[in-house]
Amino acid sequence: MLAEINPGQRLEPGARLVDNVSTTELVMQPDGNLVLYALGNPGGYKLPLWHSGTWGNPGAYATMQEDGNFVVYRQGGGPQTGGGIWHTGTYGTATDWRHKAYLLEGEFAVDGRGNTAATQRWSTSTLEHQNQLCSNFETAAYGWWTGSWAQSASVWLVLQKDNNLVMYRKSDGKAIWHSGTYGGSQRVYMQMNYKDRGDLTITQGDSYGPVRWRTGTSGNSDAWALLQDDGNFVVYKRDGGPGKGGALWHTATYNKI
Repeated sequence: MLAEINPGQRLEPGARLVDNVSTTELVMQPDGNLVLYALGNPGGYKLPLWHSGTWGNPGAYATMQEDGNFVVYRQGGGPQTGGGIWHTGTYGTATDWRHKAYLLEGEFAVDGRGNTAATQRWSTSTLEHQNQLCSNFETAAYGWWTGSWAQSASVWLVLQKDNNLVMYRKSDGKAIWHSGTYGGSQRVYMQMNYKDRGDLTITQGDSYGPVRWRTGTSGNSDAWALLQDDGNFVVYKRDGGPGKGGALWHTATYNKI
């Protein structure tokens, strides 16, 4: 089910937009910060995936405007009175589609009315992926850009905006493993590329950029990676898997959840 905020609607302080497809929610916090969370166990820890950076403004609210812009205003502010403290920059006069803000597949996005391609759509770039990556030719193109994430029953795995691949446990949100690839001026890309024959890599810039991290499992055509419910992230041989063996590499986090 698509969760939407339509023109004229607001997220008041404390209100939330819930995505039932990818178990995420957007919260207009009482401190003024707009935060996208990945939901864990009911009543348990929630992992922040993105925020507007507008804390320190108690009473602030968010609204989808008729001009296509999604704006966070200070308490008492508004389209006619000012007081905007953050916005998506999607305003304009285009009428080719219905402008709205929505939560779907782990991303909060705004379809606006911008008059250029760059101002027609904005998103948090936090797409949720399946908990598997494969190195066969058909799926080799589906890698992860920074912001991407996946989950199992016990952990989240996030390719963070700082370029670090980090595993967090759902029980308390503690980081229990990372790739050590944080930093750098260019975003990174994670992929099990067919040309690498089973090597899971994080490259700089795009899939053909310099390799910043790898599992060292090349030479295993059709190998695949799985984020498991036991908290381990494992690269398996083509015919391997849980209960079958054939592990080529793992994060050794099965005893840390």
